[in-house]
Amino acid sequence: MNKLVKKVLAGVIAGTMMLGSVCTAFAATGSATEAPAPEKHEAVKAENGSKVNTSASGKATVTSIKKTNKKEVSISSKVVVDGVKYTVTKIEAKTFANAPKATKVTLPSTITSLGAQAFTGAKSLKTIVIKSTKAVKVNKDAFKGVNTKKMTIKVTSMSKKELKAFKKQLKKAGFKGTVKLVK
Repeated sequence: MNKLVKKVLAGVIAGTMMLGSVCTAFAATGSATEAPAPEKHEAVKAENGSKVNTSASGKATVTSIKKTNKKEVSISSKVVVDGVKYTVTKIEAKTFANAPKATKVTLPSTITSLGAQAFTGAKSLKTIVIKSTKAVKVNKDAFKGVNTKKMTIKVTSMSKKELKAFKKQLKKAGFKGTVKLVK
């Protein structure tokens, strides 16, 4: 009888262990929450205080930055809206109007386009740092209302070919300042 009790107990323990592992596996897969998907939004506030337009493809356009009196302003390569990360690819009209004392603006490597009047309102702006490796598309009115004669654009990562294309875009946009390749 002692052997029979041992066999039954061993069977009960083995069954309990199997059932426990099945329940744990089910709980792990059944309760997992999915990450929110990117969505199209117009003029929404990102977690960093900027206003952005977002797309379902995960890209964001900065339309205005949070009001600041800082001398140096940087745009992040990512913004978060409703828990979803978006890649910043564009700067639009009057983005820097809330930074009238900014003398230096740094744009991330993810920037592909500067929209019309992107720098309008940035009255003190003297230096723009662009970290992109590709020539950034520049709207012909990107610098409208801004005196670019004493302005410098510092490019950190472009090849000479891309830099040449970028300078051509800037010239079409009426930029009259200096463009430098810096390392």
